[in-house]
Amino acid sequence: MTCPDAAASPRSTEYRADNVAILRGADGRPVTGVIVEVQLHEDRDKLQSWPVYVAALRARLGCPAMLLVIAPEPAIARWARRPIDLGHPGFSLTPLVISFENVPRVRDPTAASHLPELAMLSVIAHPELEIAQAAIHAISGLPADRATLYWDVIMKALPADARQVVEAQMIKGYQYQSDFARKYYGQGHEEGRQEGRQEGRQEGRQEGRQEGREEGRQDGLRGAVITLARTKLGKLSDDDLAAIAAVSDLRVLTELITSLGQTSSARKARAALTRILAP
Repeated sequence: MTCPDAAASPRSTEYRADNVAILRGADGRPVTGVIVEVQLHEDRDKLQSWPVYVAALRARLGCPAMLLVIAPEPAIARWARRPIDLGHPGFSLTPLVISFENVPRVRDPTAASHLPELAMLSVIAHPELEIAQAAIHAISGLPADRATLYWDVIMKALPADARQVVEAQMIKGYQYQSDFARKYYGQGHEEGRQEGRQEGRQEGRQEGRQEGREEGRQDGLRGAVITLARTKLGKLSDDDLAAIAAVSDLRVLTELITSLGQTSSARKARAALTRILAP
């Protein structure tokens, strides 16, 4: 009888997924664990780690576990749907995969209000004006920090022509008679009027109003970045706050919100913040 080769013996390695949702029964006990992975490109390493994630979560919770992969691009979704053969007879893992093509078009404002996150995702998957209008209606009743964050994600997803229509409708109060709409645009308009009065004598009222609106949006986006970054990282240093305060480009601020919102761990959030704020 030979002794097993120590080098070939299984070793305990820590495998943990970034996002895990635990579904619990009425008694509070876990009944299903769902691992959520966002996949933007093919990654052969995931074919090794995904089965481990599922097995480890099942052992830890003592209940069924499943893997849900979100792959926006159809080609990546097809890759992720392939069964992963583990070598043992009858033992394979076929991930559950959602692609943008599987996301429903949420056009009904009432239905969107029941599931505002799905409405926002619907805009990202299907950037159409009618879908965006339903989503904006849905987020208007959310807390200010979430509503502002979702608004920026929605606007970034829209093509330029649809975005201009939505902004014009917000300014006119069209269809968005809510505290969110008035607060979001009201601040920019008021600052624009004040700035216009002060600067109008020298540079013209129109330029002053435009600057005021621009500054109002910058302040709102900076606030959303700070709130989201603190949620992801726990706290921000003085250097972090100074770097964010120095950003005036609306596109950069929106990119920060979108990138931070897509991160699934503090490490990835820090990497996204460092990358975008780098000189």
